Amino acid sequence: MINKNKKINFTKDTLLKIAGVGIITLAATSSPYFLHKLVKNYFKDKTEADIRRRSKKLAEFNKKKLVNFKELEDGTIKIELTQAGKNIVHQYKLDDMKIPKPAKWDGQWRIVIYDIPQKFKKVSDAFRGKIKQLGMYQLQKSIWVYPYECINELDFLCSVFGLPLEKCVLYFKADKLPNNNKIKEFFNLK
Repeated sequence: MINKNKKINFTKDTLLKIAGVGIITLAATSSPYFLHKLVKNYFKDKTEADIRRRSKKLAEFNKKKLVNFKELEDGTIKIELTQAGKNIVHQYKLDDMKIPKPAKWDGQWRIVIYDIPQKFKKVSDAFRGKIKQLGMYQLQKSIWVYPYECINELDFLCSVFGLPLEKCVLYFKADKLPNNNKIKEFFNLK
């Protein structure tokens, strides 16, 4: 019986755990319980139902070519994400992305200006939607403001959307902005 309060998204959880480890290796076996053994050793699922469910997910991932099972010369089996699996992991990380907020604001604004060519309108819309979702303040159409360091998150967004950061996005800091008090109020800053 599944505890509804602690329902696990086995697809997301399994792919993110494989991505976190990088490559999993396990002694080769011709046993039909190979995936069962893998799940017990690496994923630490407690119930037999969860072990079966995750084993089925791994078999499904292999069939859909999201993971690759490869037997090595020493007899171990290497399990790694394929490019398709990595793309899904990027999407999960994108969906869960948040910009860390330090305990105290340093008094500097981070300004993000982007110019994505019109032929990439869908990418531009997705990029704008994501920075809005991250909580940035829109100063003008393609000018956004944030009070905390966010260059790593912008770099990740650019890599996910296939944008060259240095060509499409300008990032810099400023001490004051027009409407400074209004923007401080937006971010609940004093």
